[in-house]
Amino acid sequence: MSDSTLPHPLGLSMLPQIFRLTSLQTRVDNRGEATLTAHLFHERAQLKVRWTARTVDARLQAGLLVGPRWTGPASSLDGCLRIARLAILDRPVATLSLFDTVPPGWVRERSLVQRAAALIAELPASYQRLFHAVLWEENRFWGFCTGPSSMHGHHNGTSGNLRHTVEVAEQVRALCAERLYVHRDLAVLSALLHDCGKAVEYRLKPDGSWGLSDRGRLLGHRVTAIEWIAAAMARWAIRLPDGHAQVLLHNLSAVAHAPRWMGLREPQTPEAEILSLADRLSGTDDLMQRCLPDAGGWGHYHRHLGRQPFRVAATQAAAEMA
Repeated sequence: MSDSTLPHPLGLSMLPQIFRLTSLQTRVDNRGEATLTAHLFHERAQLKVRWTARTVDARLQAGLLVGPRWTGPASSLDGCLRIARLAILDRPVATLSLFDTVPPGWVRERSLVQRAAALIAELPASYQRLFHAVLWEENRFWGFCTGPSSMHGHHNGTSGNLRHTVEVAEQVRALCAERLYVHRDLAVLSALLHDCGKAVEYRLKPDGSWGLSDRGRLLGHRVTAIEWIAAAMARWAIRLPDGHAQVLLHNLSAVAHAPRWMGLREPQTPEAEILSLADRLSGTDDLMQRCLPDAGGWGHYHRHLGRQPFRVAATQAAAEMA
């Protein structure tokens, strides 16, 4: 059966074609016809749309990526744009950046989302495609953007994992600037994906706190990341330059100072070394900011630091300059 609907209303071709579904309401009348009202988010446009249907797609739920389908020019009724239906997008779209579909309800600090989007935009097309394919499923990307990076350590608050990821990727990029022997793009991609598995490592408990999921307890985020990358490359036929996939997986699985009997690999590539340095720096920096006193003296003990950090008192001149 042919589809006569359009991906954008007539006369508004610049309107985004893909949105994040943020809410959905359904009302069924006494004839069995459903009226559906949805809120859609894209960084460039937020829409409230409405349509009717005899059969409701049971898969539609908040968090999905969807494409409104139109029958002609845009028309409004009761503050809602009339559409024909919402189409669920169940495969990665090369022209879409996932960070254009992060609603404020997920991440309130919009500058953090913009920093992440800028990092992705600098990468080669095949790298961008892999990143988006790995996190395309709505629950993965929601967890990646909203979840913590740890439960009791660094970046352990809401959106902590996204903040840590952005910090690590920006630090990796800076460290690569004067080191021509490092493959900068591969190092940045490694940084962006190094904690992607934490999207499902933690679960939000009824009391609003975070706890380890079964996958987190049994496998951990490193195994999850490698599984997702391998599956995405196979399912969507993603091809990276020769040898890059193997190095990417090494960068994500290498563990510095691991005992030989564990069978883990020490970092063997400059990209893995730099990722390890930036990862540790971001984590330590977050703990230092939380544990150091506002003035000089000893701060709070944290077991992940293993010590009470000490802060030298600022001089009067330095305090005035600050």
